[in-house]
Amino acid sequence: MKKLFGLAVAFLFLATAVNAQSGIVPTEKSGGYARIQAMGGNNPFFVDPFNMTTNPAFSRYYGNFLWGDIGASAAAVDDGDGQFAGFNFNVDNKFTLGAILARNDYKGGGISSIGTTNSLVGTFNGQPGVTRPAVALDNNFELIGSYSVSDATVIGLGLAYGASTNDITPASGTADKSSASQFGINLGLIQHFSKDNAIDFSFAFVSHGVKNEGAKTNKLSATSLAVGARYFHNLGKGFVLVPVASYSSMSGTVDLAGTSADLTSYSVLNAGVGLNYRTGDLFLAGGVGLGIQSATQKSTTNTPELTNSTFIFPAWNLGAEFNVTDWMKARLGYVASTRSNTTQTAATATTKNEAVVTSYGREGVTLGLGFKFGNFNLDATVNDEVLRQGFRNIGTGAVNTFGHISASYNF
Repeated sequence: MKKLFGLAVAFLFLATAVNAQSGIVPTEKSGGYARIQAMGGNNPFFVDPFNMTTNPAFSRYYGNFLWGDIGASAAAVDDGDGQFAGFNFNVDNKFTLGAILARNDYKGGGISSIGTTNSLVGTFNGQPGVTRPAVALDNNFELIGSYSVSDATVIGLGLAYGASTNDITPASGTADKSSASQFGINLGLIQHFSKDNAIDFSFAFVSHGVKNEGAKTNKLSATSLAVGARYFHNLGKGFVLVPVASYSSMSGTVDLAGTSADLTSYSVLNAGVGLNYRTGDLFLAGGVGLGIQSATQKSTTNTPELTNSTFIFPAWNLGAEFNVTDWMKARLGYVASTRSNTTQTAATATTKNEAVVTSYGREGVTLGLGFKFGNFNLDATVNDEVLRQGFRNIGTGAVNTFGHISASYNF
């Protein structure tokens, strides 16, 4: 036991003594959702401000930073799809405090996303006996902060809460009240083991709840868990090895007038390995991964347990970024995957049918541009059709030039 304690003390001493210069530290304060989409569709193999949405410890490297998404044009012309706003402020040289205000069409993950809760609201409102529908959540607020224990160790914390009500109280008779809520907590760690080795670890817990209180009480409750890790190992000569892994799950129950039933449970496991390479004005980031997605419906008196699943391998995310000028960057990516889909259906109360079908994700080429005007940065995905039809905003092309747009400002 004394030896173990001594090793632990020695490890902590070394971890706090190193100068945190590994590849996990961003080289500049710019980027966002549009950047990671342009470089290979949600590419997980490099560091970007959007990593703060799942690991709040990254806010340490984006202090005094305004950021968000102007979004895409999939919604109304004056109301872009996927907009959000955020900021970080350096309270001192160790503590960073910030926030994210996200709408219901938010594209990121983490506890700012209310997509799962709103899906459960839709499920709940469709249940027999629910006499007043719950209102889906919107404008979710997340508070994030980070603290540098040392140059080598950064910890982060995120807290988010959203709620809605839909109540009616008549002058006489029974009140009918419905509500929905979500509470999330997000923990993050960035640990440098040396100047060439570092890990990024995150954990998220989200509690979802929906309730209808009338003549009878109906309620739905569920929890989501997510863990993720990336390891950055500097191989030298501009190369950084980046293994990644993540797991998430969701399960819950619905109680209708005192009778409980399990909700369909979901789980997602992803793993992969990639490389970063930087030389001069060129930055490359990409790799290959696998994924296992499953949805399990619990057995009932009439059906056995049924699981629909998808095995994804290989899944390619490849990206490149090139400094064209001091004020503009060009981005190129490629996304492709092969999938095996397994579907189970009930044959009898105790037996089931199973079908396995191969499918392919062929998203293909992704394009983007990044613009820098002093401390202001604008990043956008680009529709590859403009290479064939021209830029719509300055020509006669039939498609929009830009897709999703992110913006940031350093102050």
